[in-house]
Amino acid sequence: MKALTLDEYQEAEFEVGVAEEKRGFKIHAAVFALVMTGLIVLNTLLIAYTGADFPWAVFPLVGWGIGLTFHYREAYRDEGYGIRAHQKAIERYAHRPHARA
Repeated sequence: MKALTLDEYQEAEFEVGVAEEKRGFKIHAAVFALVMTGLIVLNTLLIAYTGADFPWAVFPLVGWGIGLTFHYREAYRDEGYGIRAHQKAIERYAHRPHARA
C-alpha cells in the first residue's frame, strides 16, 4: 500500500465526508417517516375513538419537515459545502503565526 499525497488525502477525506452526509440524511428521513406515520396513526385513532377533533400531528410534521428539508439541502444540494468550509478553517489555522514557547 502506497502512502497518500496531501491532495489524495484531502480528496478522499472530502468524498468520505460527502458520503457520511448523505447517509445521515437517509437515516434522518427513515426515522422521520416512521415517527410521523406513528403520530398520524395515533392522531387519527384519537379522533376516531375519542372526542378529540384537532389534527395536532400536523405541527410536528411541518416542524420536523423543515429540519429535514435543510438536512437534504446540506447533503445533496450544497454537497460538501460544510466539509470545504471546515478544510479552509483548518488551513487558516495551520498557516497563522504561532507564538511558540
